[in-house]
Amino acid sequence: MAMTIDYIISGDPESAKAVIREALASQGFDVEVEPSGRWNVARGSKKATMFLGALAGKNQRFTYGLYFYDHNGQLLARLMRETGSGAMGGVIGVSRANNVFTEVDQAVGELLTQRGILVSSSRQD
Repeated sequence: MAMTIDYIISGDPESAKAVIREALASQGFDVEVEPSGRWNVARGSKKATMFLGALAGKNQRFTYGLYFYDHNGQLLARLMRETGSGAMGGVIGVSRANNVFTEVDQAVGELLTQRGILVSSSRQD
């Protein structure tokens, strides 16, 4: 089952997305926007992760999806980590993937809160 975090955000959706992008960048993540509007969020090296698994350390590859929806006139941003993320690193890789996902959640939530636009957030494991 996928792990997801929903952020309900007030204000201008494009401004909110800029804040989320800033929070992700602070954690070393790059964003690629698909034509559908979905964001592919990633950091680390594919090659290092493929060859070294969890031994890739800070170069271990992590990828998440970020989806945006209208929620009663507010922006709902859904950050999703697919089941098996980090699996190339074995048990250590999966544990690191869980920790990194939590760190990303904290960075995004804290910055949205600092900017005064986070209405609520919820996590489903």
